[in-house]
Amino acid sequence: MKLNFLTLVCITSIASAESFCPSRAATNQEQIDIFYQFVRKFYIQKNVPLAFSDHFSRTYIEHNPAASSGWNETSITGLAAFIAAAKLEIIHAGFYNNTGYVHFREDVEGAPPTAVVDILKFEGTCVVEHWDVAQAKPVNPAYPLALW
Repeated sequence: MKLNFLTLVCITSIASAESFCPSRAATNQEQIDIFYQFVRKFYIQKNVPLAFSDHFSRTYIEHNPAASSGWNETSITGLAAFIAAAKLEIIHAGFYNNTGYVHFREDVEGAPPTAVVDILKFEGTCVVEHWDVAQAKPVNPAYPLALW
């Protein structure tokens, strides 16, 4: 897993059992720390229910046309099953101007490797919007290092 030193420090130095939603005011550094807590819970530990209950507004805006805005236990159960079966490798992660992003490789049995970028907009301590972009690796890419 490729993560820079600052990312590792943020991920390993934060231990919180609190929920960040509903949102409250947060400094930029607090938002960064909260973002990396989400990264740890969702992508590394694959604890989708905890990641969503702690970090996502129940009425967040979803910009993926294949998914609906907001979340409930039923929608999280389906996402959790998908994430549990997938191999996720974080390539880049960062946070700037109330927005975090995670670029990762997703390997799912029976599908080509896929590059995904999740973009998360924060208001205070809580994620209020999500975008994602995904591209499957072609069988014969013109450039062997494509996507990663």
